[in-house]
Amino acid sequence: MFLCKKKTPVPSDRILCCIFNHDENEKAIGWSERLSPWFKTLILDSGSNPPCVHPTAVTLDNIYYSGLVNEAWRRAKEGNFPWVVILTSDLEISPENEFPLVRKIERISRSTNVGLYQPANARKGTSHIHSSYKWPPIIRRSWFQEGWFHMVRVDLLDKICPIDLNINRLGWGIDVALSYFSIMSRRLILVDSGVTVEHPGGTGYNREEAERQMWQWYKTIPGFTDPQYLGTVHGPIRYEHRKLCK
Repeated sequence: MFLCKKKTPVPSDRILCCIFNHDENEKAIGWSERLSPWFKTLILDSGSNPPCVHPTAVTLDNIYYSGLVNEAWRRAKEGNFPWVVILTSDLEISPENEFPLVRKIERISRSTNVGLYQPANARKGTSHIHSSYKWPPIIRRSWFQEGWFHMVRVDLLDKICPIDLNINRLGWGIDVALSYFSIMSRRLILVDSGVTVEHPGGTGYNREEAERQMWQWYKTIPGFTDPQYLGTVHGPIRYEHRKLCK
């Protein structure tokens, strides 16, 4: 393992954490209180009733997933953050996974050839097979990453944002597009089975309509070709600084 011993939090200036919330206020606040000592953290509250009340909460209209991605991208650009962490508030994490997740997020933010990183989903049946937990519990290279919890380079978000909400409001296909552009730029996509979260909820919207919006949106993305399969980018993770914890 490459983790350091637990230390006093020193907030990173490289990462903006955005917690996407709709009617899961208690869980959103829990995530914010875990992450805000380490990173600039915002709860982007999308039309919750009642609204989420917390010092890190930003009250928004119900702008759905695509609107929240646009908002996270805009705020990261304004704050000159090279990375943005996006997670949905209904995710669950065990206490023993909290600090390892923080340390790995901070470490990956120092990489030079990673495009996307996410913890694995510990519960079978709630995520794509490529994002589910695998044994042994290691960071592994993948060709696809889901959007329920991911860390993405802002320059990859530049490829797809702002998303036209008149075309794709529900947000299907964002993970595919980001994975595509990461691979096209020869950047690693990492899924971390050493740290897991659980996503117990459903989608909460019409899947057929979400798919229709996705295919319409694909046609509008400059340089994007819908991939049936893209090979994994190989190679070691490269870092800016060598003096990292091991």
